[in-house]
Amino acid sequence: MLFDRFFLGGLILGTWAFIRLFEELLPDRALNYLPKPLAMYAVLIFVASMTFYSAWLFLVQRRKGYFKTRFENTSNQIPTLNSYPNIDIFVAAHNEEKVIGSTLENLLALNYPNYKIYVINDRSTDSTKDILDKYCSQFPEKIKAFHRNNENSYGKAAGLNFATRNTSSELIAVFDADARIDSDYLLKMAPYLEEENVAAVQSQKRILNASSNYLTTLQENEFCMDNYFQCGRDAIGGHVELRGNGLIIKRDILISIGYWDEQTLTDDLELSTRLHVNGYQIRFCPETMVLEQAPMDLKSLFLQRLRWAEGSLRRYLTHIPKIFGPNKETRLHQQFDSFVFLSQFAIPIWISLDLIGVIIRYFQDQQTHFTSIMLISFAIWLITLANLTFGLRIYRNCSWRTSFKRAIETNLYLMGFWTPVVLLTVRKVLFSRTIGKWHRTEHYTEVELEKT
Repeated sequence: MLFDRFFLGGLILGTWAFIRLFEELLPDRALNYLPKPLAMYAVLIFVASMTFYSAWLFLVQRRKGYFKTRFENTSNQIPTLNSYPNIDIFVAAHNEEKVIGSTLENLLALNYPNYKIYVINDRSTDSTKDILDKYCSQFPEKIKAFHRNNENSYGKAAGLNFATRNTSSELIAVFDADARIDSDYLLKMAPYLEEENVAAVQSQKRILNASSNYLTTLQENEFCMDNYFQCGRDAIGGHVELRGNGLIIKRDILISIGYWDEQTLTDDLELSTRLHVNGYQIRFCPETMVLEQAPMDLKSLFLQRLRWAEGSLRRYLTHIPKIFGPNKETRLHQQFDSFVFLSQFAIPIWISLDLIGVIIRYFQDQQTHFTSIMLISFAIWLITLANLTFGLRIYRNCSWRTSFKRAIETNLYLMGFWTPVVLLTVRKVLFSRTIGKWHRTEHYTEVELEKT
């Protein structure tokens, strides 16, 4: 944590000092062609990179036919497997009495021949244990529960590590306690792992309660864009990321790189980066999906995204030397993929700091560049709008007109939400002596969701 603080602070101050020094050393004649502030040109580099990256992903996916509803046409086709490796399904649960029963019923309906379900009950104080004991007695060959009440470590990552050490299958699938999948889910996911260098595969992640209210609908649209990015990363051999829910990983590779990190806020993202820097590949399976419940109010959503942002930033601060350093295992296009991802943090910080400087200069009757900031911000908004439209077109199978309309609504939500999340995350990393906390997303029974 102390390393994160000094590394991020040094990165921000070092960049600022370099630009200031460059401005001072640059000949006056050159400033006629490159007017101050030169910091704006760094933002333009980020924007140009985002533009090129977005165009690259679009062209690659268009060439593969993803805009022709490929997933709708293949939804009933089961991939051919050379063999059926044993799969242990891990379900992390903490006070999940409302959903754990229906989740187990859903998993029991899988038509894969060799799998077993392990539920990791982490200090639940409701009736989760009683429900699990009932299912374990009814299906003793299929379901087993680990009740972790007196362990030294707790949390999802600790529970997953405990289950990994006490099971022995070739593959491990991970789901949240509210997950819903189709019966052929494992049959569609497993073929992606037949290549030796592929360590894990992630399915689409979608919103189960998307129709509950306007906020959950916007999150569904956002997840469609994320799936679009994931599919694009897979197509170019980039950094596909695990999403914590709906993934399968090879046990031997997981053990070889040191299990799940129990100290991180986002064990899935940290594990993704650790796999990549160790030379392994993660694949994305767009032919199937896992459904999960989304936060239904702004406070819960904000707390969730703060955790995601802080965990994501901290894992990059930890692994950035291995991504861009001299002894890196990553390839050039993977580094570019990571660079564009990091721009999502850099641009809000940069523009916000620059905007403060513009306001100060305005009240001091000095020249400002407010128009340039607005134009750059609008360019970023347009790039995001395009990616949202593509994601909605593919994954919600909307018409282009409907996709564009929904993308505008979702983009306004994203732009208003992401900037304060990033700024608060940076403040947390720089000035707080503690890391963020995990806040449980409230889950609801199917009957309760139908009433919303």
